[in-house]
Amino acid sequence: MGEEALQDLYHYGAFSSIIVGTRSIDHASRVVKQLKGSDTKISIVQVNAADIENVASLMEGCAVAVNCTGPNYKYELPVARAAIKAGVHLVDINDEYEITLKMFELDEDARKAGVLIVLGLGGCPGIDNVLVRSGANQLDEIEEIHTAWVMSGSDPGGLALSYHLLYSLSGRALTVEHGKLIEVQSFIDGRERMEFPDPIGAVDVFHIGHPEPITLARTFSTATSIDNKATFVPSNVNDLIVRLGKIVRDAPKPVRIDGLAVDVMDFTAAYLHQSCKGMQGVPKEAALRVEVRGKKRGKKRRIFFSSVGRLGRATGIPASIGAIMISRGRMDQRGVLPPEACIEPHDFLYEILNRRNIAKLNGWIEE
Repeated sequence: MGEEALQDLYHYGAFSSIIVGTRSIDHASRVVKQLKGSDTKISIVQVNAADIENVASLMEGCAVAVNCTGPNYKYELPVARAAIKAGVHLVDINDEYEITLKMFELDEDARKAGVLIVLGLGGCPGIDNVLVRSGANQLDEIEEIHTAWVMSGSDPGGLALSYHLLYSLSGRALTVEHGKLIEVQSFIDGRERMEFPDPIGAVDVFHIGHPEPITLARTFSTATSIDNKATFVPSNVNDLIVRLGKIVRDAPKPVRIDGLAVDVMDFTAAYLHQSCKGMQGVPKEAALRVEVRGKKRGKKRRIFFSSVGRLGRATGIPASIGAIMISRGRMDQRGVLPPEACIEPHDFLYEILNRRNIAKLNGWIEE
């Protein structure tokens, strides 16, 4: 995801320079060597994303920062505090609902510092939030918001994603019913059959521990039903995440394996990651779906969007687009805001469609 964001910033951002803060100098160097065709200068610096002073020093003097480090529960808050300290706008790809709630606590500090932090601008959350705003802009009243996504088990990304899945998607989740946030269980409650673009097709999705119900409820307070549902393909990955997540929560810490003390999260995240990497014959495409229900001139309407593409591009590139929009003065708000509260959908979607091979996007309206 970070690689995709970097490539997009390099080719589309018109920045004079980009600083890559990384844990792995060698890996970043291999990526940077492949970048051609722009006058943008790129420098690489080793950084500990949990060190607020270190990150703030790196950010000083920059126009905008993009945070693609993970897992979010370890690095989201330190990087955000560093941005506030440095007085630099920030875009991130956070998709953990518990961290989202903590990030909103930084809103006043960000406003005082004159900083905009765009919270969760990836694919889901991110693109789906902007599509909700696009749908809402076409209605007079918003009654229901339904977002959903499908991820390929054979496209597990980096190891940080497995930590995130076990931390945030294996247990309780929050959804909005009858205008109130209620607790549900990820990959267990709310089973619903949904149709996604090929090659996904029709699959069962479930409530999931994601930020969309929380941020969308803050932005669209009249909506009485807001949910975010998901599944993996194949669906046995859902069960694996739930079982391993329970082990992480219930097991003593650390455990001993072959006489060695092993961190439970480290072990189970590595097991999940390797299990997914070894899958054969599973399409690597991910997909999303958005439905906004409400009224237009007194008539009930439903607005749908659906999209399919690869997870890395559909997560890293939206973050880059957000940073580029900030650098061009297209967002003048300050504070900690989700995408639907600070991004003009037409501008953002134009940029998405201007990049080839990110995702196929469909949309329609029904009375």
